Parts: sequence; structure tokens; C-alpha cells
Amino acid sequence: MFIKKFFVTFALILLTASTCAAAESKFEPLAAGYVEGENQILMLIRNDSELYFMPFDADANTGAFVKFDQRLYNFYTRRSKDGDFAPLMFVMATQRQSDTVDDKLGIWQGDTHLIPVYAIFDVRDGQIVFDAPNFYSGEGTLTPSHYHSNIKNPIHDRLIKTLLTKMPLLHADVEAKGIALP
Repeated sequence: MFIKKFFVTFALILLTASTCAAAESKFEPLAAGYVEGENQILMLIRNDSELYFMPFDADANTGAFVKFDQRLYNFYTRRSKDGDFAPLMFVMATQRQSDTVDDKLGIWQGDTHLIPVYAIFDVRDGQIVFDAPNFYSGEGTLTPSHYHSNIKNPIHDRLIKTLLTKMPLLHADVEAKGIALP
């Protein structure tokens, strides 16, 4: 429970610092996907009526926000007719990093870095796996016509992997708590 409270507090600080005043925030953690002893967690949070995924990496002491989308929530359960998984596209909001290698990706709103992500993955033996390179983005826009730039910052890479690999655990917690999602 302490770990969840720590992550929730950090998420609230990041969210309020980058998108709204603390007094106006209605931040509420709903569910979490994590493995005891690991330093990454994926949370489902609500701010007012909006739902967000929040991957957090305690090793880097940083997190990100990704707007809830049913397609993203169920990404690993949907195969094409050929048995493949379609790449995922979403926008990840995170804070400024000391490693500036990804600074040209996406756009900046103050100190909030909005990065469009194109993620390639597979599911093998029930595990979500990645073959490098696996995450791409575009420069100077949230809607690139081509995701031609590799996401190179290891923190961004871990946040994306946390979002994807912890999703089945988040599903289990959502189901256990009987949370109805849109």
C-alpha cells in the first residue's frame, strides 16, 4: 500500500504541475498493475471525468500520462486475421529529462513533453515482448505522417515498456475491483 501511495503522490505532483492547479485537481487512483519488488507500476487514474494510464519508473523517479483509450487498454488481446498485432499509436506526456536525446520528438507545452509513440510489440508465450528497435516517434508534431525517429531516451523506453507489459496486471486489478470502463 505504501508503494501505491508514493506513486499516487508523485502522479498528483506531476499532473498538477503540468496541466492544472493543485486546488482544482480531482485526482483519483482506480487500479494498479505491478509486481511486488519491481520498480515500475502502471496505474489507471481519474482526474475529474478523464481517465489516464500512468506508467511510473521509480528507478528514474519519473512517470508519464497517456489518455485512456479502450483500443490501447485491450491492445494485447486483439490479433489481426493474420495473427499479428497491430502497432500501437498514442501520445505520452512526461516531464523534462536530463538526457535530451528525445527533445525534438513531439511538442513541448511548457515543461511537459508530449511525445507521439508508435510501438511495435508481439505476444509470445503470454508475455508482451519487443524486438529492437521497437518505439518510434515524429519530430515537431503530435500527428506525424511518418514515425521515422527512434525513441532513444532509456527512461522513455522504460515508461513505454511499463505501459505495455503491466497492462495485463492492470486488467486483473480493474476486474477484481469491478471497475466499469467506458
